[in-house]
Amino acid sequence: MLMSSDRHAIVGEIGSHHLRFAIADIDELTIDHLVNFKAGDFSSVQQALFAYLKSLAKYPKIASLAIAGSIEKDRAHIANLSRTFTGKELEGALDLDSVTLIADIDAIARATELLGRHDVRKIAGTSTLADKPRAVISLGEKLEAAIAVPGGGKWSVLPSKAGGMFLGAADEEDLWLLEQVRQEVGGTSAGSILTSAGMVALSGAISRQAGATGRYSTVAAIVAAACKDKEPSAVDTLKRFGLWLGRFSNDFVLATGAEGGLYLAGEMPTRMLEVLSKDTFEAASGRAAYSSTAPVYIITALNAALRGAAMAIA
Repeated sequence: MLMSSDRHAIVGEIGSHHLRFAIADIDELTIDHLVNFKAGDFSSVQQALFAYLKSLAKYPKIASLAIAGSIEKDRAHIANLSRTFTGKELEGALDLDSVTLIADIDAIARATELLGRHDVRKIAGTSTLADKPRAVISLGEKLEAAIAVPGGGKWSVLPSKAGGMFLGAADEEDLWLLEQVRQEVGGTSAGSILTSAGMVALSGAISRQAGATGRYSTVAAIVAAACKDKEPSAVDTLKRFGLWLGRFSNDFVLATGAEGGLYLAGEMPTRMLEVLSKDTFEAASGRAAYSSTAPVYIITALNAALRGAAMAIA
């Protein structure tokens, strides 16, 4: 039975490709009535949320939405889209009492407190230190990072500008590949290179290096070619990208003292589940790429950001 008390809320995850909505119990932090819409099927977030509410016989009057993008003075900007909206606009148009907007990375970082074994895949490191800070990196069309810090019986989330960290080269080949990617994506920071566009650019550079003329246009195509077809340039792309990710992750964890673990979230780690491994984070150019003993997890739960959105108003 759908509840609509003041201890329930509409929660959502708003991205450039998908719009997820659900009803959350903000005491138990459970999720029900989950839908996953394609963003392209709607002209606005308001239209999509209206369609979701219309499908329910009864619903709460408060909402919390995790935005894959940025929020400036209550105005949400969805990454790689021109769409913007404010919480006040949604309140007025949909007759809601309140709409809270938080960053997607903020919601995911909050949710790490709730994640169980079935919500993650552990790929490296030793045991989790439950009372230590956790590092969270979301990879997709953009890289976002945050630190979840325990204190006073609850966790706080600190945003991070780690994406601005310079991604250095380990050898001459590494330097050449980074330069090729930089020319295509426009930067040498981790936030420019460790993205879906960065992986596609890396794939093109490795293909050219091997004398091939073709290239893959999506992360999904690269992963499929590497895992299913064992195509050499695709395999090399994932290996090199994994080493870069391991190197960056190691620096991020060591710099922040995140002994509670590293959590990787987003489209790319999920697609690379069968590729990322302990070796990815422990070997690069003859030295440890991931020297921290903090465990590394890939978040596999689709509702992590929704649960984090619920925590924002709990």
